[in-house]
Amino acid sequence: MTAAARAWLAYDGPLSRALLSAFWWFIVSVQFLATALPFAAADHASGGRLSHAAIWLGALAALPIGPGGYAALACMRLGLTEPGYPGRPLRRFWGAWAEGWKRLWRLWTGAAAIGLLLAYNAVLYGGGDAAFAAVAAVSALVPAALIAASAAALAGAAGPALAVLTAGLRAAVRRPQAPAAWLAVAALAYGAAQLPVVGANLGLFAPAACAWAILIVNAATGFDRAAARP
Repeated sequence: MTAAARAWLAYDGPLSRALLSAFWWFIVSVQFLATALPFAAADHASGGRLSHAAIWLGALAALPIGPGGYAALACMRLGLTEPGYPGRPLRRFWGAWAEGWKRLWRLWTGAAAIGLLLAYNAVLYGGGDAAFAAVAAVSALVPAALIAASAAALAGAAGPALAVLTAGLRAAVRRPQAPAAWLAVAALAYGAAQLPVVGANLGLFAPAACAWAILIVNAATGFDRAAARP
């Protein structure tokens, strides 16, 4: 074996780093998907029937997803800011999840309340074009606002949840290309997960890839600097 091959196959060589990075992306994605399991279970239990119980249960079951997105961004941020493999993926993810819940729980519960209202609006008035357009617009704006708040908190925005949300929205207005890119990245990740044959495999990496792309967009557009600015 040549010296170049030994270096490439060494414990700290390129192959090991690539495998550890792939594992990090996989385990972050799987843990994020685990936060969506309650919502998936509630949706399955309802059988597609939009009853009062199903709508309320779905809104409550969606609560863990917001802190899950915060944790995914926090974990992928470690992969960008720290050299090498960050390590302890379970502790880091669920520690970030608990931090995100503790710091921004008012935003997550507010988003669930908005989702509840959107569900009732879709049931009662979803047949009209105007109502459908309004529901679709708000359904896109709410995730963008939550991403903005999470990214602002991780970028160093201080204060309570409302102040962090304000900082994130202000930065999004100053850098409008950032939220547009977030939604495009999320749509691409969802579309990749729906592809036949390979979609299920891609879905096991899509959340981490989406978080990584959002962080790259934020750094490239100056969103992080704008959000951290008092």
